Amino acid sequence: MKFFLFILATAVSFHSYANECKPGETLIASCNLSGKVIRIAAFCANEKNDTIRYTFSKGNTSELNVNFDTKNKLKRWIDLGTYTTYLGFNHGRYSYVLRIPEEKPGAVALLDVKENGNIISTKRCDSNSFGEKNIKMNSIEDIADSSVRNSGFKFP
Repeated sequence: MKFFLFILATAVSFHSYANECKPGETLIASCNLSGKVIRIAAFCANEKNDTIRYTFSKGNTSELNVNFDTKNKLKRWIDLGTYTTYLGFNHGRYSYVLRIPEEKPGAVALLDVKENGNIISTKRCDSNSFGEKNIKMNSIEDIADSSVRNSGFKFP
């Protein structure tokens, strides 16, 4: 009986933090941050509607939701020097960037928060999902590597 309860508790805990996307959505990338309360940043795509949803949640509470579509596009840059994929957007005076490294054992993403273009916080993800970071959608604007390099690495 104890084993059954352990499995059930593990499954419920895993489900609440592992499935950031809603049914019908595809996980592009996610970042789990530990602390007193687990925090999750996730990008989820709805290919049927050509939309992307970014959420930042603390525990079961969503603190930031941003929707992207063909008019308000998510920015994506692939650094050809490191093969890191950057997903980013501006929201008021803040910018949010999820740095997704090349997929290899032990690689984890980083989440940057900028205020007026200056990094105010960089958090190393405890775990992450590489998801479908190369998904092709009209709600994603691919930024050329040369464009970011020529602007002094300003992204987004």
